[in-house]
Amino acid sequence: MKSSWRVGRVMGIDLYLDVGWFVIVALLIYTLGFIEFPRELHPRAISPRADVTSVTLGVLASFLLFASVLAHEFAHAWMALQRGIGVKRITLFIFGGVAHITEEPDRPSSEFLIAVVGPLTSIALAAVFGAAWVWLMILDSTHLFGRWLVAPILLMSILAQVNGSLALFNLAPGFPLDGGRLLRAFLWSVLNDLRRATLWSSRVGQFIALILIGAGAVVFFIGSSSVGIWYGLIGLFLWNAASEGYRQTALLETLRRVPVSAVMIQSVETVSPDLSLSEFAETYVLPRREQVFVVSDGVTTLGTITFDDLQRVPRTQWQTRRVRDAMTPLARVPILTPQQSAASALVQLSTSEREELPVIEHDRVVGFVGHASVSRYLKLKADSK
Repeated sequence: MKSSWRVGRVMGIDLYLDVGWFVIVALLIYTLGFIEFPRELHPRAISPRADVTSVTLGVLASFLLFASVLAHEFAHAWMALQRGIGVKRITLFIFGGVAHITEEPDRPSSEFLIAVVGPLTSIALAAVFGAAWVWLMILDSTHLFGRWLVAPILLMSILAQVNGSLALFNLAPGFPLDGGRLLRAFLWSVLNDLRRATLWSSRVGQFIALILIGAGAVVFFIGSSSVGIWYGLIGLFLWNAASEGYRQTALLETLRRVPVSAVMIQSVETVSPDLSLSEFAETYVLPRREQVFVVSDGVTTLGTITFDDLQRVPRTQWQTRRVRDAMTPLARVPILTPQQSAASALVQLSTSEREELPVIEHDRVVGFVGHASVSRYLKLKADSK
């Protein structure tokens, strides 16, 4: 089952919605449209009920809140692109959003700018919505519009509060929050060591996570069980994110000193472009592990073909279609060189979303690098210590 869906592309960046996003949107619409807004719109009612206005306001507020989160993440992505760092995609999920950059910043100044622009965007949005709220309150005080302004006043108020809260929460000095990245940028500039800077900022992130989990437990037992559970879930998420963030940084720092030639699989199997797909399946795919095959006419490397490429062709056509019809041309495959670092290869691999990438030397495929081969190399190195 897919955990996220691609819903669009902005600034050349793919936008994905995680399955958790749909859960939180439904909860927000219910909480705002059926509980909070009916109370605000009908303050004198003993038991206020949802109506078309409150539900519409709940839907509008929920989507504008996530549009604000999206603006926050796109600010990070835009600054990353300005600093020459690629952005793989942006994902909205149950706890907000994240911009997936393809590599670590190359210097503390880049880390600082990429981190700080997100909270600044949220603060700017809070100021805009806050100014709109003040203006509407002034208009409402004239009593010229009756109760027509109540709904937009409520909407501007919640948008200003949430954007302000988003900025403050993200400025908490714990990695991987924006404040933690600012702390990492500072420590990096002082220690001149990205790995140590990440370690200490991650520990601060875990400390904040423990505070949230503890606060959630206290609130839960005092009486507000739903709020306590959310505090606990956010704390657990932050703890795991801090741990994973350090692990990823440590992994990339280790692999920066390792050439691709040390981690690649040197077993390369070549198939003819004129082989039928049924023969390819029976002779190469079925008897072997799932892997990438090189397509060559004996002189030139034409491309690569995998089991996934084969599956894209209807089985009824395997007898008549050839390998050349299903292969991925070499020009469309990200390629590696034996001399480049394994860290950069891992970044390319993650960006391409392919299982393995070919390593080419003197116009010839000499091996493949995949997540499995990198993991095997790291395990062997760890076992040899």
